[in-house]
Amino acid sequence: MPRKVLVPILIGAAIISALAELIGTRYLQLGPGRVILFPIIWAILLGGLVSFQRVRPLPLASQRAALHLVSVGIMVFLVLVGITVGAALDSLKNITWVLVLQEAMHLFGTVIIALPVAVAIRMGRASIGATYSIDREANLAYTAERYGASSPEYRGTVGVYVFGSVFGALYLALLAGYFSSAGWLDPLALAMGSGVGSGSMMAAAAAAIASAYPELKSQILAYAAASNLMTQTIGTYVTCFIALPLAERLYRLWCRLFRVPERLPGDAPAERPARLAGQHASAISPQDSPAARQDTPREGDDATVEDVAGPNAATEESPATTGFGRLAAILAAFTVLMIMSNTVSTGKLTLQTAAGIALLAVVTLGAFLLNRQVRRLPVLVITTATGILLAAPFSPVSDQVLQLTSGISFLSLVTPVLALVGLSLGKERLALRRLSWRVVVVALVSFSASFLTAAFVANPFV
Repeated sequence: MPRKVLVPILIGAAIISALAELIGTRYLQLGPGRVILFPIIWAILLGGLVSFQRVRPLPLASQRAALHLVSVGIMVFLVLVGITVGAALDSLKNITWVLVLQEAMHLFGTVIIALPVAVAIRMGRASIGATYSIDREANLAYTAERYGASSPEYRGTVGVYVFGSVFGALYLALLAGYFSSAGWLDPLALAMGSGVGSGSMMAAAAAAIASAYPELKSQILAYAAASNLMTQTIGTYVTCFIALPLAERLYRLWCRLFRVPERLPGDAPAERPARLAGQHASAISPQDSPAARQDTPREGDDATVEDVAGPNAATEESPATTGFGRLAAILAAFTVLMIMSNTVSTGKLTLQTAAGIALLAVVTLGAFLLNRQVRRLPVLVITTATGILLAAPFSPVSDQVLQLTSGISFLSLVTPVLALVGLSLGKERLALRRLSWRVVVVALVSFSASFLTAAFVANPFV
């Protein structure tokens, strides 16, 4: 990742973050609830505006760099998430069984609710891949291994992954904000429901809930993080060994009930091995054109879709994390970005807060270095677990860590990260154009059902 690409994109993210924080939180009344437009949403929208505009197009290399930087920045935030969980361990002990129950509800939301919708709108066998989870990186690898990268099941997984990568955080933030303002569910239940297994979606949803209930900010983040950690660990095995086999069985049942053939014309595997970009382009809209009539990728198509997903997406290393010097420099840049964002958000800058954000960056650096030695241990788990251990009641440095991080607004740490998400969206222009309307419908149902069913189940117990 050349410096001439890295520096401008970081400066752009800094400007967008500052503007988003200055705009602040705005509200739109909609029935009994309100749509909450807070800084991280402005950051995505402003970043997307810069990325999609054609007056002075953002270079593709810069958009790719922005996407790779997201994978580093979100880890800094997750250290703070872990610290918040560690400080709340005593209260979380009482809801452990609720967190486990919620994992079943995430399964219920995707397989039980979203799958019949996918079958009813004739999505074919892509329904299985699209609804056995909310389809993040690990699911791409598992679906490709189980069915093959040219299978309809994999096309369904890729389609939901693309939509979730582009719109997931924004959609869940709006949904969580609306339900928070409506007052139908306890904010802590909504926080637990936001742990759907995606770091960016969880962060956006938790931020929306916390903006409606600022007095519960720490608890909301702790509950959301604990739920998300549960989904990231236990949930991975649940989706592979329970959700996917169940989805296959229920798919056949729903096909009989809806009188839909189990295999539709679009379920045929790709007739040619197509390069990766071609596979993804056809994967995104399997029903709108039969496999035999897949579009031949034009020049530049691979540049638009090759970063969206791939069978090895869960294991490929980002260029931003290769090389100790480069990683350290990027984390130093994020430290500056987050200090600036936190200062604009809170209206004050203290040495203590700056040191706290620097601590988060140092822990993140250590997590990436440990991951290089123990590849099977995800960076996400290392960062969160380290934060928990640092702030847990039994930690000898708990008081010092909590004091250093007490002045950090967790919402402001997410703002520069989601500004980078927005700056990376332009490269998905072709992928979005090819996205089947069926995938969009199923993804929205899946995300909504996973979030809301988990929140409804948790509500009586918080």
